[in-house]
Amino acid sequence: MELSPLEITQREFARKFRGLDPEEVQTFLEQIAEEMTQLVQENTDRTAQIQRLEAQMRVHQEREDSLRNTLVTAQKMTEEIKANASREADLLMKEAELKAERLLEQAHRKLAQVQAEIAEFIRQRDLFAAKLRGLLKTHLELLDFQPEHPGSGAEPRQGGGTPGGSPA
Repeated sequence: MELSPLEITQREFARKFRGLDPEEVQTFLEQIAEEMTQLVQENTDRTAQIQRLEAQMRVHQEREDSLRNTLVTAQKMTEEIKANASREADLLMKEAELKAERLLEQAHRKLAQVQAEIAEFIRQRDLFAAKLRGLLKTHLELLDFQPEHPGSGAEPRQGGGTPGGSPA
């Protein structure tokens, strides 16, 4: 059974002959009532303080949860950004390698084409030189078998004479 300070102070006791001193009992009851009033007030204050602290703790817990979630989200985003950057770098490297390979293939084809053209030019030069030598040789032979003065009846020159009639 709970007693309030008011119930303690208003409590009446039956009187008996040679019983307790009513003033002493009343003084004691008043002291008990005062202390009980203080205890009830302290209990009320502490209950209110506990409720405030619990509310603050809930707020702090919510903030902590929010910060933790934000941190986890930031870490995930950082990992995604790193992964995307890595994939993009890999893609750029592959594209650069493919472009370099294409350029190298083009350069090799161009080199082969230029080398083929050079070989053809050398072949044509050698052919032209051979034809020119043959033509010159034919002309020299014709010059060697022509008379010195046409119509003079002179015999054609034979041997390796120089043009102009003097033998070498």
